[in-house]
Amino acid sequence: MSDLKPLLPRRNPWWIAVLLGMVVFGYVQEDAKIKLNHYAKVGQRFGDFYTYKFEECDWDAQCMYEARKDWWDRFAPLSENNFYVTRDTFDVFHWWDAEDLLRAKWMLMGFILMGFFALDALFLRAAGVGDRWKLLLMMYAASGGVVALFWVVDGRGGAEAPGYNVAREVLGFLQSPMPSLMLVLLPWLRDRALGSREGQKA
Repeated sequence: MSDLKPLLPRRNPWWIAVLLGMVVFGYVQEDAKIKLNHYAKVGQRFGDFYTYKFEECDWDAQCMYEARKDWWDRFAPLSENNFYVTRDTFDVFHWWDAEDLLRAKWMLMGFILMGFFALDALFLRAAGVGDRWKLLLMMYAASGGVVALFWVVDGRGGAEAPGYNVAREVLGFLQSPMPSLMLVLLPWLRDRALGSREGQKA
């Protein structure tokens, strides 16, 4: 038991900085997702949202941007997410239409996944087990396979559909420190258990 390595390095604990980076990145990406989804829902709720005052503006982009921004500042419904209640949004959204927002949503999802994969891999390296990045990649691939399977079986992909709900939960798992923490903790617990058994036999 005395030869068992500590769970995380103590002499060079830069894994703490990586964990803090994950927390900060997690907060920023969640805020971005909330604002983008809220803006898209408002656009779906009001049929003329993306063409508001297009006749008065004669399809002038600057004029339409100012008109939509003014409407948003005065009339947009609040976004309520747990304790987070606001109507703040990113200014660039006022320039975009529904297709732009959908494209941005997929791009944001890809960026977030790549960002968390990089942070997970960095955490493994900081924890002294950087060679486990292949297991991390397999975990991401398996999670993607589960999501794809449920979407194919479900066949709808709506807000109430199982495929959508599974995708949301799986992405929530990947967009957290849990994958890399599991790859550090579980082998450590296994080695600890094996070491304890060997000590009892001796």
